[in-house]
Amino acid sequence: MHENRLNMLFLLLWMTLLTWMSGCAVSPDPVCVREGQAHCQSDGNFTGRWYDYYERALSCMEGGCYRAALAELNESAKRRFADQRMARTFGMHFVDYFPHREKGLVHYLTGDHEAAKTELELSIRQYPTEKARHYLDKVRREIMRREGRHPTVPSLVLEAPFDAAHEVWTRADPIVISGEVADEQYVSEIILEGRPLFMAASAEALAFRETLQLDQGRHELEIIARNLRGGETRARVIVQVDRVGPVIIIERMEPHTGVEGWLHDESGEMFLTADGKAMPLSKGEKVPFSVPFSAGMKTLRILAKDRLGNETQANLKPNDKGGNRTGSPILLADASLSFPQRVSFPHHTNETESAPEIIIKEWPERVFLKSIHMKGMARGEHAIETLNINNTPILKQPGRSIHFSHYLRLRKGMNTVSIRATDETGAASTKVFRITRQIPEVFKLKHRYGLAMYPFDHAEAKVGSLFQFFFLKGLTDRQRFRMMVRDELKPGLPEHGRETLHEKPLTSPEAILLGNICRTRNGIEVAARVVDEESGEILAIRDAYSETDDRSAWRTMAEDLAEKFHRTFPLMDAGIIRITDKHMLVTPEKAITGEVRMGWPLIIYREEPRRDPVTGASLGADTTIRGHARIDGRRGADYLAKPLNGPKLEMGEGDRVITK
Repeated sequence: MHENRLNMLFLLLWMTLLTWMSGCAVSPDPVCVREGQAHCQSDGNFTGRWYDYYERALSCMEGGCYRAALAELNESAKRRFADQRMARTFGMHFVDYFPHREKGLVHYLTGDHEAAKTELELSIRQYPTEKARHYLDKVRREIMRREGRHPTVPSLVLEAPFDAAHEVWTRADPIVISGEVADEQYVSEIILEGRPLFMAASAEALAFRETLQLDQGRHELEIIARNLRGGETRARVIVQVDRVGPVIIIERMEPHTGVEGWLHDESGEMFLTADGKAMPLSKGEKVPFSVPFSAGMKTLRILAKDRLGNETQANLKPNDKGGNRTGSPILLADASLSFPQRVSFPHHTNETESAPEIIIKEWPERVFLKSIHMKGMARGEHAIETLNINNTPILKQPGRSIHFSHYLRLRKGMNTVSIRATDETGAASTKVFRITRQIPEVFKLKHRYGLAMYPFDHAEAKVGSLFQFFFLKGLTDRQRFRMMVRDELKPGLPEHGRETLHEKPLTSPEAILLGNICRTRNGIEVAARVVDEESGEILAIRDAYSETDDRSAWRTMAEDLAEKFHRTFPLMDAGIIRITDKHMLVTPEKAITGEVRMGWPLIIYREEPRRDPVTGASLGADTTIRGHARIDGRRGADYLAKPLNGPKLEMGEGDRVITK
């Protein structure tokens, strides 16, 4: 009896040992050899953890061993289910872990599209990536093809005023075009003027809003919307940009009768007042006008407007001496066009005693404006036949005196404006003016958020440097971030790529920019992350993906990634509408592409208007910094900001904030 009990105990211990041994047994590497190379292998010791199975699965996929890869992915997902960027393995080691995304890719490559769709949609719900979206689009397209569904035509609806069939006249700068595209076969691309608009992902309905910088004149814009099956809708929008006032052309003026001339404006509808009294005027692009002089009148103020409100003014008076070098009574002087003595004309060409005279009113040397309306006139002893501003003709009808109001968009720094007038005898005058556009203090690059870019992890340093060159350019072009490139990255950048860096060394960045580039047999994935320099918190991770591997693909991925970071950290300029004991309520005046994250730093500033000391004309506004704050909450479309420093007496309603 005792012996039987010992035997039973021994048998129980042996079975327990076998069970324990089988539970700790290491699964052997799957056998997969392609072209003499073994795949489905792990780099280190296989411990049966989720990351060991995932590592072997990726190795299987590189060898095209898809059945084995699927088995390994299933084992990995049993141990850790959800897809995740930077999943912790052990200690401070992390890996990008996407078992469902990779299962979706395996199913797609092996032709099981329904299973691929299920896995890819699950992956996107758990952690969206460009790679998953890319292959989900391919899967949806293939399913629709196999189902025999014919391509549909997306619906494209533009918002007012661009929803009308006729031309749209506008003086806005910039021009905003918005609308919505819908299609059950998923909208996959929206193209405006040959340039694809940014899309986070294909969808059955997408709203878009795009800002365009359009110059004066007629623009025919084409919008194309496409779905996954290649069905497309095209719409053409005709935009007539008109930001200049009518040209006033004086042909004749007699002291005892009045003034006669022409008005020209492409809008075809103008309005004329003389000393505030409306004058009859026919419609058309070029129309005659006649205004009588009243008895004893010394000055006549003529104001011409077009239908958009652009205007040109001329102050006229008979002048039998001062305005005409030959003493003819038909010329005129303009008392309102006295040019400030502090401004000189540095360049004159082909100017003779009888050449046309060019006079500009209120011409400032320095402004804080993005654009100005230049007001002036040209006059001469003979009829002026051509009048060009920066090689743009503005005269359609010859005349002895031409009054104009011309719109000029200014770039940062020095701007040169050349005006040239030629009369019927061939005599010509050229005047060159220079104006400097200054940037208000708070909008200067030195006050923006600082990023230090490190070399991205990649097996091929040359390829990584090429991508980071394109990426760096995409980040610096819009002056949203101060950029610093770590010394170890600089040697790999092209020489001209270093010119995109901030003019002064960035010694104290707020965050660092890291990333990795992963090249597989199926494509290239780039993932970049912004990490707070002080806390180590990951502020954002964004990625890009391409199946192709060439210079064009690297550039496209870099531009896409830069766009994502600009949308993740938008530049918001907002007004303070209310101040309480703890918060400020701020309202963005313009739509921003994205949302400002909680805790993001703000700069509180006040606008300081500037005026020309000679003419009193507005030069725009500089800014003074009053303090700093952080985003602390949302209230509908508005944000709550918490001041960090600076006495509250130095800020008030009407002041503004801008994201750092």
